Amino acid sequence: MGKKSLIGSKYSTIIFLPIVYFWKKNTTPLSLRFLQISALILLVTGFYWPVLNFLSGSNPLHPEENFLQWSFFKDFLSDSWNLRVIIFSLYQAFLSAVLSIIFGFPGAWLLTHYNFPGKHWFRLLTYLPFILPSILVVLAMVLFFGNNGWVNRAMMSLLGTDEPPVHFLYSLSGILIAHVFYNFPLAMKIIADQWENISLKYLQAARSLGAGNTRRFFSITFPLLLPSIGSAFILIFLLCMNSFAIILVLGGGIRYTTIEVLIYQLARIELDFSGAASLAFLQGCLSLLGMAILLRGRDQSVEQKSGFKSWLPESLKDGSPKAWLGLLWIAIVLIFALGPLTAIVVDSFRKFEHGQWIYTLEWYSRLFSWRENNQFLLSLWNSLRIGLGSALLSSLCGLGLVSLIAYRKGRQRSLWEMLTLFPLALSTVVFGVAWFHFYQRHLIEIFPLIFVVMSMHALLTCPYWIRVVLPTLENIPRQWHSESKMLGKQPFEHGFRILWPWLRKTFLIAFFFSFSLSLGELNSTMMIADDTVRTLPLEIYGAISGYRFSYASAVGVILLLLSVSTFFVVERSLGYFGTLK
Repeated sequence: MGKKSLIGSKYSTIIFLPIVYFWKKNTTPLSLRFLQISALILLVTGFYWPVLNFLSGSNPLHPEENFLQWSFFKDFLSDSWNLRVIIFSLYQAFLSAVLSIIFGFPGAWLLTHYNFPGKHWFRLLTYLPFILPSILVVLAMVLFFGNNGWVNRAMMSLLGTDEPPVHFLYSLSGILIAHVFYNFPLAMKIIADQWENISLKYLQAARSLGAGNTRRFFSITFPLLLPSIGSAFILIFLLCMNSFAIILVLGGGIRYTTIEVLIYQLARIELDFSGAASLAFLQGCLSLLGMAILLRGRDQSVEQKSGFKSWLPESLKDGSPKAWLGLLWIAIVLIFALGPLTAIVVDSFRKFEHGQWIYTLEWYSRLFSWRENNQFLLSLWNSLRIGLGSALLSSLCGLGLVSLIAYRKGRQRSLWEMLTLFPLALSTVVFGVAWFHFYQRHLIEIFPLIFVVMSMHALLTCPYWIRVVLPTLENIPRQWHSESKMLGKQPFEHGFRILWPWLRKTFLIAFFFSFSLSLGELNSTMMIADDTVRTLPLEIYGAISGYRFSYASAVGVILLLLSVSTFFVVERSLGYFGTLK
């Protein structure tokens, strides 16, 4: 027999015990209980079971041993290279989170203190990390900040040199630029949400006591903002620690390898499942710790009435230095956020021919031509059906899970939230590797791979579905349910006549949000997909790897249009995102 496993496979059945206990103790109507149990079974069998099965799997080279053992885990962590990878992963995530907060903080201040033309659209920028696929960020960074990108070409033209004067990418600086580009809107939103709820009465009282602007900020405002700054830091830290495509392409080699990239290399290239399992275990523990801190600090927000906001154009006319700094920051952000995306659009119309760049529609004509080797149409079809299927499955699963969280308090609520939201924190690479291992061993002859990918996407987008629907559900007066029971209404009739009219718009928003997230998912798909399951993100990644940037840009424009148009259709028709604070 092998050595004792860190997570023994025979103990994996413990994860099903809560389902059995829940069924016996649950007193909800049978139809709702069935939906809840079905959602729990999908979550357990589709997420927790493959991950635990991977961690407790047997080594192909030594079947009597498990992947993850205490002795192997200690040896793995004592290796200097592995330690360096872990330390660098934490270091780059720390720097990315700090820089994202520093860059997003002025935006939070601006949204809190000023109204200005286009503020509604500027606020929509805070949803950029959710609607923009990570592979598009990689492509945008290469085209805008690369050695032959827009920034270097402009500087070469000004300096009259043929060599790129600055080297942003393929190093730590490239990783940080991409992470800040992707995550500063998130920091801006989280901090602004808190800042706008701080009442002016605190500042007015401090002013009456003779405190200056600087003292008022550091004595009153900043301490009240610390919970939101901490939440933004932890969330961005986890996202950057779990970043994969950005590190893989922009890292510039083994020197900047992170946990995510090393898990991929060990599991898919070197077939070292023991090493991959050790890193996955460590990654999961860090993610659990971060999520526990986030959930614990969630209720420390300030809930006060916000104060009056100045009109930015009038403040500019009055010569306010703060207003002019705010305008300068807006200009910098628009260049930083929209410049790289504009580079994708422009590059999709360019072709290098006869020693010069010409503008043409050739790349788009290639995309939509009915050629035998045209992989784009297959990728588009796969992305659309995976996105729609996963959004539907995510909605059904989320409906059952959200009913388990709603109206619960204290530790019981935190436990259910931790259970249902952990897929949001766990590395998608770990999840994809776990499913690759599970599929190859148990399901390869049973289920078509595309349905597996669809289910994986549904489980990854379900936490977002829950976060969209849960606030609206909890805003429904609870006495409506009691009144319905007094009037003799059955649960189905109560849900159809009362809950559905209240929630249908939110359900539609959550559905399209899940669809948009699925369209851009690359990490988990890349771990398990083969040539039969090509998607748009995989098509872009393949084109970037082959240095076919104009073709990648054309595919990227289609993916960008699908993601952004889905977002704006929902926003304009329902006005949901514009009302979020």
